[in-house]
Amino acid sequence: MKVLHIDTGSEWRGGQRQALLLHEGLLENGVESYLSGNESGKLMKKCKKNCLPYTYKGEINPISVINLKKIIKYVKPDIVHSHDAHSLTPPLILKYLGFEYKLVHTRRVDFHIKNSLMSRWKYNNKNIDSLVAISDAVKNILISDGIKRPVEKIYSGLDRNFVVKFSDNKKNDLRRKLDINPGDFVIGSVGNFVPHKDFETLIRAFKLIYDEKKNVKLLLVGDGELLNDMKKLSEKLNISASVIFTGYAENVGELMNIMDLYAATSQEEGLNTSVIEAMMHGLPVVATKAGGLPELVKDNYNGYLCNVKDYKGVADKSVILLNNKEKMQRFSLNSLEISEEYGDKNMNEKYKNLYQKILSV
Repeated sequence: MKVLHIDTGSEWRGGQRQALLLHEGLLENGVESYLSGNESGKLMKKCKKNCLPYTYKGEINPISVINLKKIIKYVKPDIVHSHDAHSLTPPLILKYLGFEYKLVHTRRVDFHIKNSLMSRWKYNNKNIDSLVAISDAVKNILISDGIKRPVEKIYSGLDRNFVVKFSDNKKNDLRRKLDINPGDFVIGSVGNFVPHKDFETLIRAFKLIYDEKKNVKLLLVGDGELLNDMKKLSEKLNISASVIFTGYAENVGELMNIMDLYAATSQEEGLNTSVIEAMMHGLPVVATKAGGLPELVKDNYNGYLCNVKDYKGVADKSVILLNNKEKMQRFSLNSLEISEEYGDKNMNEKYKNLYQKILSV
């Protein structure tokens, strides 16, 4: 079995991370896997084996189709697996031009499909052999948007071997570097500063938490178009001295070692692999009821769920945990328990079984 993965994103986000993990996992299990990513993107810089840079100029641009055609002629894949919306169109076009392979597409976001002929053509296309959603939330959105074809569900997964656990000394060293005092309670969040991640709600919640408990810090890891706006908001709320913006960071796992509580206040969310990673670190989670987040966070079990944009609710639930060490410890153990379901081996096995199923038809 030969599998070609395609991702057109230039950034390094959850989707790119998942494509790389699946590619590497298949290679480890004896599957001949190739990964083709945007030639100017971060994915190709992280790929180590069977990496094929893709000159991508837009999903209906002839250059994109021609360059993918060259890659497919070279690989001769049995399966082509597209990992983002833009990477689906070129292999669909090539199937119409007579190329023969099974086409799998993974939908990772819980945004509604655009009400356009192109989007409808893509997702209801008979030349897609399997359409996969990464959560029930994403699957339900596809169904509600009128997608008639069957939709598989395969949760995203992470490699537990890369969960970095620090000694107390290392944690203290890292805290000192970030000007975090030994007794500070650290609320953390990781993500791109884009509208649907809604860091504004988290910062406004932190203002209320800080007003009640001064020995708290908010550790925000990531960059994006709204980063400067969020810095200005923290200054406006007079909490900038207690909000740490790291910018883009490669050492996310290390930074999770010094978090006491994880927060995810998205307005829309396919699943959220950063929450999975936080759970693998044993962190309780306060999250909004957006997209797939309630599939990860069980209310009053490994964290709390709040309504979207409810910064007062996020603050109240965070303070409950800040004041209750026994509940923090219990939620921590429960996060570790739930995270067992989201290992990359489980994800890889399900995709491998899916590939074999559609090849046998």
